Amino acid sequence: MRALALVLTASALLAASLACARADVPAPTSVPEPGSPTALPTEAIVPTAEPTMVPTSEPALEPTPTAAPAPVFFLREEVMSGRVALEIPKIGVLAYLRMAEEAMGPNGPYFTRPGEHPLWIPDWGAEIGNVGVALIYGHRQWGPVPKVFTALDRLEAGDLILVSGEGKTLTFAVSETVVVEPADFWPTFFRYDDAALQEGRIQLALLTCTPWGTARQRLIVFAELVPQQEVPATDRIET
Repeated sequence: MRALALVLTASALLAASLACARADVPAPTSVPEPGSPTALPTEAIVPTAEPTMVPTSEPALEPTPTAAPAPVFFLREEVMSGRVALEIPKIGVLAYLRMAEEAMGPNGPYFTRPGEHPLWIPDWGAEIGNVGVALIYGHRQWGPVPKVFTALDRLEAGDLILVSGEGKTLTFAVSETVVVEPADFWPTFFRYDDAALQEGRIQLALLTCTPWGTARQRLIVFAELVPQQEVPATDRIET
């Protein structure tokens, strides 16, 4: 029995020494498998986005509207003052306008017989410089004496006619010359006047008899207003 006890005691001592030996050995640490990368601690880099440049376009400037020039025309009172002149450089005409007077005769209305001055008819056409056709008439001759429109038939397309006075000047360019029978004058004139009114055109009509020395037919010279910025240089008649 004592021998058995000694054996058991020896076994117990051996087991205790083994347990102490195990306690003195630290636990194995895990070793990373070869080939797997080891993550190194790094500071987090936050990408800094560059600020987006928004193009600063200047606001579009609205064009400043150009005021339309005030229409220039001659009133009845200005012509009556006797200070509005008709000038036709090509044929040497420079004369003050007079206003025709209308009267009623047995055959209908008639107008002042022209003398030395061209006459403007105020109520049967436009004011000079207004939309429509302004009508001015004059003699070519009276007896053997040449009058203001004696050379009117020499005018050609593009020749200039000027009406000036009271600090303003209107320039017209000849556009057409028409010869009609006396009975056809008013229908022809009103047709041109109606067309000018519908189209917003400003015209002048110079009327006289033709051929020279007779009253058989009527010569009408039509002229169109030239915009001020397009008026060509011309030799004015010296007064």
